[in-house]
Formats: sequence, C-alpha cells, structure tokens
Amino acid sequence: MNPAATPKPYTRAGKQPRADGEKTKESILDAAEYLFSYGGLDGVSIRQITKRASTDLGSINYYFGSKIGLFRAVLIRRVAGMTEQRLESLSKLRAGSNKKNAIREILAAFIAPLFGDSPDQCDQLANYRRLVALVANSKAWQEEVFRQHYDQAAEHYIGALSKQMPEVSVAQVCWYFNFFLGALTNSIAETGRVDRLSGGLCESADLEDMQNNLLNATVPAFMALLRT
Repeated sequence: MNPAATPKPYTRAGKQPRADGEKTKESILDAAEYLFSYGGLDGVSIRQITKRASTDLGSINYYFGSKIGLFRAVLIRRVAGMTEQRLESLSKLRAGSNKKNAIREILAAFIAPLFGDSPDQCDQLANYRRLVALVANSKAWQEEVFRQHYDQAAEHYIGALSKQMPEVSVAQVCWYFNFFLGALTNSIAETGRVDRLSGGLCESADLEDMQNNLLNATVPAFMALLRT
C-alpha cells in the first residue's frame, strides 16, 4: 500500500485518535484538579492549565467547552467510582447488637473512598480532597453538582444510620450527618490549622490519625441521640 495513501490520524483539525484523545483529556483533568484545588475556579487561568497539561486552548474547548465546564468535569469525574464503592461497602455491613460499632463502621465506610486502598492512591486523591473541601460550602455548586452527583450515597448512609437508631427522628440524623460532613470536609483540606492550634501536637497531614479522631468525635455524638 502506498504510504502516501495511508489515512493520517485526525488531530488538531478534529478528533484525535481515541487513545491519544483520552490521554490528553486525562492530562487536562489532572492539571486542572491540581490547580483548582489551590486556587479555585476564579484563581486559576486557562493558560495555567494548558501549560501544566502541555496542551492548548483548543483541547480545553473541545473536551469541556469552557473553564466552568472543565471545573464541573473535575468535580464529578471521581464521584461515580466513589459512590459505587460506598454503596457496595454499605451493602456488606451487617446489623449487629452493638450500635456504637455499627455506627462507626457506617461512617468509616463513607470516609474510605476519599483515601483509596493504598498509600499511592491516597496521594493521588490529595488534590481531589482539597478541591471538594474548597467547594463543599458553595451554594452554587451544591445545587449544580452535589445535588445530582453526591447526594445519592449520602442519602443511603443517612438511611443506614436511621435503621440503627429507629427511635431517633430522621431530621436529627440528617443534622448530625451534616455536622459529620462538615468536620470531614474541613479535615481533608489539610490546611495545617490544627497543627498551629495544637503547637505541633497534631498533624493535618497524618490522615490515619485524622480519620480515627474524626470517628472518635462523631460516633459518640450520634450515640448521644439515643439518650436524648
């Protein structure tokens, strides 16, 4: 076959080969996740993203349409996998007579996907955790992204907690789960504030210690509902 007649890959003028296109898309998402996790939507320019991803504006527009479209894509790209893991973990939990242990297991199962199954995965998720912490209190993004992509798993976990505490109103369980989420998002930001306040006794980067202390603080709060 004449090499001159061989079809050439369709690149900048249109679609890239599938493998190259997916690689470019993931590179953009990784670069944007890192930059957005520190600067937020308004604090990061498209130029910064294209430079870090070694690509150009055309690729951003082609895959995501705009910077806001890219920001949205970064927020939701890991959610489906985390939701699946959370729901699977929840389905494997068995009801027991020890409510305290059951509540701890439920909350721990909700936390787990944010940290992965290995130290490498935990490091890979660091930018995503910071980004979620950054936007969790944004009403605009709550309406646009969290309602659609994040709430499903949370509602199942609220239901599981309510089953452990049938004598407690669903409203109270929702409030306490909301407080738990607030503490979680504050902690995964790794701002270093607890390091300063404790005079170095605590390390926000010690994620295992953080998770244990978060559960130690929130499980008794849920248990207190049973005594009110």
